[in-house]
Amino acid sequence: MYIINTCAVTAESGRKSAQIIRRALNRGGCVAVIGCYSQLDPTINEIQGVSYIGGNRDKAAVFRKADELLENSRTRYEESFDLSGPGYESLCIGTQRTDVFSTCRAYVKIEDGCNGRCSYCIIPKVRGPVRSRPVAEIISEVQRLAIKGYKEIILTGIETSAYDYAPLSELINIVDGIEGIERLRFGSLSPNTITDGFLTAAADSRKFMPHIHLSLQSASDRILKLMRRPYNKEQMIKKMEMINTRMPDMLISADFIVGFPTETESDFLQTIDFVNAYGLSHVHAFPFSPRPGTAAASMSGKIPARELKKRNEILIEHSRNVKKRILERYNGESVKVLIESIAKGEYRGHTEDFLETKFTSFTQKKIGDIAEVNISSTDGEYLIGRSE
Repeated sequence: MYIINTCAVTAESGRKSAQIIRRALNRGGCVAVIGCYSQLDPTINEIQGVSYIGGNRDKAAVFRKADELLENSRTRYEESFDLSGPGYESLCIGTQRTDVFSTCRAYVKIEDGCNGRCSYCIIPKVRGPVRSRPVAEIISEVQRLAIKGYKEIILTGIETSAYDYAPLSELINIVDGIEGIERLRFGSLSPNTITDGFLTAAADSRKFMPHIHLSLQSASDRILKLMRRPYNKEQMIKKMEMINTRMPDMLISADFIVGFPTETESDFLQTIDFVNAYGLSHVHAFPFSPRPGTAAASMSGKIPARELKKRNEILIEHSRNVKKRILERYNGESVKVLIESIAKGEYRGHTEDFLETKFTSFTQKKIGDIAEVNISSTDGEYLIGRSE
């Protein structure tokens, strides 16, 4: 039985979801499809051979029907696509003996849905409004993961910054007190999350790692307004300067959309200048992808595909150059690396500020160990070093 949890955040992710569904059908067996692509695109009904179609509500229903589906895979089942039902749905299908993600890092989902009205984004339509997870449930899961030996926790969601049962600063303080967890991070955050309270909790925490990923999307005021982002360039700059003042060792990475409708060369260069000026350690660059049902899909001034690709490559190249300069600063330094994988005597993992590192060691180590690594070089992507 193949259970495919699909994505539809971009046209490309929708295409890949359909491709994977057909690949599974070609292998034979029972195929069940859940998630955003099936929630959004009714053409999934035209794919012959799929036994089960569900959206984003009650994803666990597919597991309850598994035996029935396997017995009669010719029958088509469809679950409700209504997102107006219960509040936060906890999807936990594992047991306390089951390892998830890796053996040392785990994502803990704290929120689902989004109340935003960004002109390019289909997520509110396919994920519904914000539903936050009770604090007690978050604590319970983090404690369970700590007992299993996980060292790093990433609190995340569809719109992590929208979590509304408690300030994110309170979650930092709570995780700080859970024994066994040594590192805390958040998923992508809105710049509006960066407040005095958040930075105070982060700076005072023993476990909050010195890296933040921000969802910025552009550094042009005109484009930000067309995107309906809830901040402007001046506010972005203020947040960056707050971080640099309160936590000067913090590395910042970000998301950007390239080639939004009517984006001029000047608009694009403002984003390039921002990446260089604030030394972003990594950039997730996405060419604009029109999603039917969004305001941006019908906007005039679409950027030609060739120019989209060119601008995206330019932004990525600038990002790589910035990252290379950051990595070179670590030559001769000692860093702490959480070991996430081991292959042929080489250890790999992330530093506290989320730089990828590969190293060798005089003594044998295991996944989940935090190693002190002396950095000797970089290949532009990884720090390279040796541990005692």
